[in-house]
Amino acid sequence: MFRAASGRLFRVPLVAAGLLAPWLLAGCASGGASPLTGVLSDTLGASDDDARLAEATPFASLVLDTGDRSGLVVLGAASEPDTFWPTGNEGLISLRHGGLQATAGLEEDLLATRYRRNGEAIAVPWQQPTPAPFTLTRTWEDADGLTRTRQARGRLACAPAQERELPLATLKLEPCALTLEWQGGSTTEGTLWREPTSRRLWAVEEQAWPDGPEIRWEVARQWW
Repeated sequence: MFRAASGRLFRVPLVAAGLLAPWLLAGCASGGASPLTGVLSDTLGASDDDARLAEATPFASLVLDTGDRSGLVVLGAASEPDTFWPTGNEGLISLRHGGLQATAGLEEDLLATRYRRNGEAIAVPWQQPTPAPFTLTRTWEDADGLTRTRQARGRLACAPAQERELPLATLKLEPCALTLEWQGGSTTEGTLWREPTSRRLWAVEEQAWPDGPEIRWEVARQWW
């Protein structure tokens, strides 16, 4: 269970607890910080440092940048299709099918993400061979503690696969340009890098909502 800065509770199944326990206990026994808080810094670290940390870390991991902090984070729990990534200082990033689902611990937190097409709920648009237009609904809590909800018309345009350097590998991935046209006239853009066959996401850059946090991550050591 992880507590957000605002006092909300995020309850997650501790699938990964057995995996993380030896490392966490070692950190506590020595009096040092646990790796969940120790590997994430408040300033952008060099990519070489992230790669070295990822290589030395035997757990599933991401290189994450939320704007106010960045670095390597390790998997805290998983319950397909969701994964949960503690960021230290009561922070958490939640992914669904590898895409941004929710956050905790930021100045403004994403509470939920939902996708629909033709009025019906869908899992995620990037798992389609040729993504069709969709509707995105996001709910977040602003800096004043007020809950906001807004919809956007979304589309993904995927280009042919090209090489992308990741922390521990160089893979051929399809860059999918994400465009979200929000209620009120704002537009946000991002990029989702997916593997052509499995259509799993290996890297994402997006703004959660207009004027919201810009969040970027790359898979270092995969969890699947």
